[in-house]
Amino acid sequence: MQLGSAMSHASTTFPASLESLVAISAFVNTATHQCKMSEREAWHVQLAVDEAATNIMQHAYGDTGSGTLAVSWSIDGGVLTVVLHDHGQPFDPALVPVPDIHSPFEDRQAGGLGIYLMNKLMDEVTYRFTDAGNELTLRKRFAEATAVRVQHFVIEGRLDARGTAVALEPVTAAVAAGARTILLDMHKVSFLSSSGLRSLLMIRREINAHQGILMLIALLPHVEEVFTMTGFSQVFELYPSVEAARSALAGRGETV
Repeated sequence: MQLGSAMSHASTTFPASLESLVAISAFVNTATHQCKMSEREAWHVQLAVDEAATNIMQHAYGDTGSGTLAVSWSIDGGVLTVVLHDHGQPFDPALVPVPDIHSPFEDRQAGGLGIYLMNKLMDEVTYRFTDAGNELTLRKRFAEATAVRVQHFVIEGRLDARGTAVALEPVTAAVAAGARTILLDMHKVSFLSSSGLRSLLMIRREINAHQGILMLIALLPHVEEVFTMTGFSQVFELYPSVEAARSALAGRGETV
């Protein structure tokens, strides 16, 4: 395997046999982890690559039982690119008719679903045939994390059915922009209802989906009691101060 600087690209070659599919998936998964893709995005990439590799193994090389499949990935500008290269028979996926997925099952033609899935799951699928063989390129866009690793917000007021959306708007905007480690200072939050809890839980779920961290800091006693009564104190990371939260991050090897 050849790795680029900061793991921005990598390439390796596999035997073109179905036994290689697990190893190919693991190889591509190193890229989706580096991109900090959500589980759903990573699954899209893995499934598309699996379909592409299976097609190559079954059609480019047929039943010869020999051949190789070179797989590479690169990350640049919020785009993950996966390239599969083989030396088998030319095969242009663009020439395969789009399968009819709306007709009754017994009337549908077999085949074409793998290529259909590749195009549905990825943002771009291109093919070219050269003297060096077949080259299939799959691209998937993803939200890049913000340059600031740890973002600190102080929220205040009432986190109730009326005030929660406004109070948390800067936080939800940061998460949508790619923030992955958030310190939420709540020492100025005077009231917390179930509406506020739900909004905090939605933020936590979004951050967790990207392997991020959400820390709630300096809750007033009556606000912390709501977390305790609902069991959310076991769900969220609660810290008495910003210093305690940053110390916990440093203990995990996070840049603070």
